[in-house]
Amino acid sequence: MRADGQTVLADALVRMPALAAEGDLDRIVAELPDALIGAEREGAPSWASHYLHYWAVAVRVGDRAEGAVALADAERLAHTVHAQGAGHCPPGACPTIAVLACHANADGPGHIAARAMLLAESLPHTQPGTPAFEALTLAFADMLIDDDRADEAIGYLDAQAEVVRATGVDVGLYYGFGYVRALRHLDRYDQALAVLDHLEGNGVLTWPAGPARSDAQRRVSFERARLLAWLARAGKRPVADALAALPPVEEAQAHPYLRTAWADAVEHLVALDALRNDWQLGHTLTVWACYQEEVGAHRRCLELSTAAARLAVRRGARWAAEGALHRAQRALFRVRRDDDLIGDLAEARTDTEELPAAASAVPADRLAAWLREEGAETDPETRADLLVAALAERPADTDLLNALGTTGRVLGLAEAAAQPQWSSVRADPGNTVAALGLLESLLHDDDTDGVRDLVRTLAEAAAHRMAGRVATV
Repeated sequence: MRADGQTVLADALVRMPALAAEGDLDRIVAELPDALIGAEREGAPSWASHYLHYWAVAVRVGDRAEGAVALADAERLAHTVHAQGAGHCPPGACPTIAVLACHANADGPGHIAARAMLLAESLPHTQPGTPAFEALTLAFADMLIDDDRADEAIGYLDAQAEVVRATGVDVGLYYGFGYVRALRHLDRYDQALAVLDHLEGNGVLTWPAGPARSDAQRRVSFERARLLAWLARAGKRPVADALAALPPVEEAQAHPYLRTAWADAVEHLVALDALRNDWQLGHTLTVWACYQEEVGAHRRCLELSTAAARLAVRRGARWAAEGALHRAQRALFRVRRDDDLIGDLAEARTDTEELPAAASAVPADRLAAWLREEGAETDPETRADLLVAALAERPADTDLLNALGTTGRVLGLAEAAAQPQWSSVRADPGNTVAALGLLESLLHDDDTDGVRDLVRTLAEAAAHRMAGRVATV
């Protein structure tokens, strides 16, 4: 391609997968228009345009872990590509893989039927030894695991690997992660660790530095951290080893698909008193769970929210736990197959309800002033519990409501703080201080519907007051 003068397209075809591995959606979006111009020129491969579009979707459902919100785009791309027939499906980038990832991200166990149908349609049309064959094989194994058939998944991976080897090539490194996930679901943690060690020593560390190696190393590190944390909690590995294996939170923050593994590891380490369980950890999990809700990854939202609630209970932070439970309940309604998740949620709710109400050192009418002065160093979760207890006595106290709004924004729980603020504004729409406090909470959460409702509520109240004045004239 470069010899034919298609330098921009050639560079883009190489760079897009690398950017996807880095999770750099912004750069993909920025570079895509110029690359597509080259893909439409005479002499470009018939699949080039679809290949470029694929990575724009793949980074969303891969590194960014998007679920339902990306499904329409993924399905549209798959339909467009497959409707054009052979020669247009990009090599190594079958768009069906992105559709399958959307279903798995949204609610893997709940979308078994859709995934099985897609795989039945796609696998027979792929050639063993190609990247698409391997990716679809892994998607099939993941589906079996989500259907509580992890033993079958291992047998399937073994059989498909033999099919590939019969072509004279071997399966790639990422194939091994299918075994790791299956073994973890079978509680065969030591074997899963052995597979990770093999993948790292015989694969990842032999690759040249670059996005592909970094992505594979991240996967190994986060899976190892989760496995070691569980084994440490079971008393089978030193706690120090598990703690040392935990990647920095910034890495999970940068790559959303790794967050569940990090949260799992952290919860085990907290249970061992090896890691500090503070409000900052609660804030991190809250932000992550809100992101999963926003992108339609309902099961992950439910899992993260339930974990956040359990950890909040452990800290004695009742209001934070209730906020997490509220979000988890919303996610539960969107999950088609709840399995044991509903039991986990019910247990967390019971534990939350057993937490005592916060006891304040000052009367409710002086609490807001006390928190601004003597209690200024009070941590945000304790502050929130004190404010909620005071509001039970003084539900219309604007100082308390606005203080709760401010605290809620610090904790990532502005939505929960907005509920009592709404009650106050609806009861007294003329209270501009309360209305402004609510507006801050709504704007913090980018709640445009809530802002419109607030404007409508205030406008209707103003019109009603005006009509009353006219009637008395």
